[in-house]
Amino acid sequence: MNAFKSALAALSLAAAVVAPLPAAAEVVHTALATPLTTEPNPGGGNYDGTGVWFNVLAGTAESRGYFFPDPLYADGQYFLLLDTVSYGTPEAMVFVQGFFSRGNGVVYDSSFSLNPAWFVAGAVIGADTGYQSPGAGYPDIGPLYGNGEPGRGFLGLTIRDPAGSSASDVFYGFAEVEINADWSLTLHAFAYENVRGQSITTFASPIPELGTFASLLLGLGGVALALRRNTAAPAEAAAEAEADSARG
Repeated sequence: MNAFKSALAALSLAAAVVAPLPAAAEVVHTALATPLTTEPNPGGGNYDGTGVWFNVLAGTAESRGYFFPDPLYADGQYFLLLDTVSYGTPEAMVFVQGFFSRGNGVVYDSSFSLNPAWFVAGAVIGADTGYQSPGAGYPDIGPLYGNGEPGRGFLGLTIRDPAGSSASDVFYGFAEVEINADWSLTLHAFAYENVRGQSITTFASPIPELGTFASLLLGLGGVALALRRNTAAPAEAAAEAEADSARG
């Protein structure tokens, strides 16, 4: 009996060792080495693909002209644009390019303000944030309509988990966007929490300090000066030797 208990305990220990551990929660963050800014979209977004496209799940972003990407719709895909025709004045917008029926959307300000909410750093985006009803609202960020204001901020995103079976199987994420003075949009980064339904807190991507660039420029200047001296030294020595020879 004791031997049987020992064997059972050994098997239980072995099972505990080989059993896969649950995936740890992780914020998947994609920062763009070169931020992308929307060009004026002359077609209003429904007829022209000019703008900045990004897919949070794929970790990709690109600037496009007239032609739309193929495939056009994908889980986690969004489209930023500067509409220059719909209202007779520039208007910043964001379009969801994932199927609404699968849960892809943006977080609206409220059920009474059906434009995307505009968040600051440190905001929590989760199940109780704003108004979440994919496709029920409008794409306007500002200035005529919407809640955005010039400066850097965040859009709240709901992103369907492709492995999920319903529209409630979503990840929460954000896009870090700067609204420029002309209401063009500059995409700096985006992120999502890889556990379904887990909230995420917005945070800004690091901005290189001016001192870093100054140090780099000084360093490059020093290298250039040293190279110039090293190049000039043999020529100066040869000229001096020739002068000595002439004097001799």
